[in-house]
Amino acid sequence: MPHRIELIALGTGATLPTPERFMPSFFLRDSFGLKILLDAGEGVQVRMSQAEISPLSIDVIAITHDHGDHVNGLPGLLQSMQVNRREERLKVIAPAAVAEALERVELGFPLEIVRLSGRGELLLREQGGDKVSIRWFPVCHTVEAYGFSLEWSFRPRVDAEKLSSLGLRPGAWLRKLFEEGKVRVGELEVTLEEVAEGQGGLVKVVYTGDTSPCRSVVEEGRGARVLIHDSTFSSELAEEARERGHSTSEQAAEVAKEAQAELLLLTHVSSRYRGLEERRLLLEARRVFYRTVLARDLMKLTLSNHKV
Repeated sequence: MPHRIELIALGTGATLPTPERFMPSFFLRDSFGLKILLDAGEGVQVRMSQAEISPLSIDVIAITHDHGDHVNGLPGLLQSMQVNRREERLKVIAPAAVAEALERVELGFPLEIVRLSGRGELLLREQGGDKVSIRWFPVCHTVEAYGFSLEWSFRPRVDAEKLSSLGLRPGAWLRKLFEEGKVRVGELEVTLEEVAEGQGGLVKVVYTGDTSPCRSVVEEGRGARVLIHDSTFSSELAEEARERGHSTSEQAAEVAKEAQAELLLLTHVSSRYRGLEERRLLLEARRVFYRTVLARDLMKLTLSNHKV
């Protein structure tokens, strides 16, 4: 049975909200029940309500940097959790400026604050050999800022019919088989390939937050199923993008192409691009990297460890 990860864009705008685009935020949930929020811009609770996401359900909030358009929705979200009597621990992963502010907050539920520095990785969930982890890495912005890589690593599943054909039954020996790839059961030597249903799988989603074209994004974006990349401006404003620590959609496409990502999702769209003007960003990117989609608020993508 395939595992599924749902990605929902809650806010895809930049700096100033518009009716079409609220401030940056993305939500992910998987078949294990893990729920992750990336950034919490202004209006995040409205979009969560529209997407039928309960504030109480969130397990992890990861903040890329302390600019207002990425964090202004966080205080209200935490207050809603408190008012609704949240009891479960909430993990918040954030750079020093945000972490320090949160450490002074009194809430009716426990906060586990992970302060970002350099590169790092945190295991979020492990179940039956399947793992979900989050990696962080510095990006190229005007303040201390990080990108996030979410990775779902799935072990292969045992095919009951293959076991039966070999005259075998499930047992403790399967754990050793998954760990070592080969094991002896009685007089029979069994390999993982002989009894597995498929090869497991890895699903990787990378979110840049705000960044100009950055080597670290190329490195961390390699093999990403989805690369969610800053694309604030069109190419004619490349100099402004550079000065403000942002990317054009064309530059985002160049990063996706070099990283060999499967899909590029353009986000952090300036409010100057509305209606047909938005299409310029998409067309410029697709000339470089065709597998590009322009993110829109409340857009949903469903990913699976089984590629079709």
